[in-house]
Amino acid sequence: MTDVNKFFDKIFIINLEDNVSRFEKVQKQFKRRKIDVERFLAIDGRCKYDKTRQKKLCLDKLNNFKIKYGINYKLSASDKKRLGQIVPASSLTLGTILLLRRMVKEKWKRILICEDDIELTKNFTTEFKKGVKELGERRWDLLYLGVGGEAGLKGVSWTKDRHHRYTSPWDENGDMGYVHNKNDLRMPVYDEDSNEVKAISDSLTKVTYPGGNWCYAYSLSGAKKILKIIDNNILEHIDQIIMQNGKKINSIAFDPPIVYHENIRGGRNTDIPW
Repeated sequence: MTDVNKFFDKIFIINLEDNVSRFEKVQKQFKRRKIDVERFLAIDGRCKYDKTRQKKLCLDKLNNFKIKYGINYKLSASDKKRLGQIVPASSLTLGTILLLRRMVKEKWKRILICEDDIELTKNFTTEFKKGVKELGERRWDLLYLGVGGEAGLKGVSWTKDRHHRYTSPWDENGDMGYVHNKNDLRMPVYDEDSNEVKAISDSLTKVTYPGGNWCYAYSLSGAKKILKIIDNNILEHIDQIIMQNGKKINSIAFDPPIVYHENIRGGRNTDIPW
């Protein structure tokens, strides 16, 4: 077994049933590194919305989620106006709930969850081994192999230079700073002296409001905590739930990331709009 498979009880790639080619593409990246992964069939929340027929289709999907998976939700008037956003996002949260429920039931110590449009860095295996060694026995709820927002100190800068020549994807004018990797979804930290973003080792950073969950891990205690926070409410995107409860969650991120979204600037082929 590789160091990655030894560390995680399970590694899941979330993938829609009719997009098997995307799973195979990601699987090849792991396979080249002799890492075993499993395909987790995503909950299909694709739902285009307009004021007539599609509104009913979106509502039908939500009702199906409620009946099939025992999930509760309550739609407000404003929610009903943005069903085209809510239903796809809720499917991601629901998928996370199902995985975490299974984790708790099986008593897995650690699992890794990845989306199917990720790109592993060339030095992924080496940097993972190094980061895990630095992590040691430190307690954590979430461990980010890839992360966005204000969630690191390396590979990001307010100054453009030969090491940071790409503007942050959040702002092409450079107002959000510059990054080393063109697919890096982070931005420089406004206050490096704050306790919210703090280096804890050479490869790891403590983060309070991590952005994006395209490749991140749960500890068993973290899974129980997130399930309690969600409390069956699937109307929020899982990314937003975690960010809104950042101070309650002990999150650590690889710094710089060792996994990125692919083709951030080239038009991503995604089923869940940002």
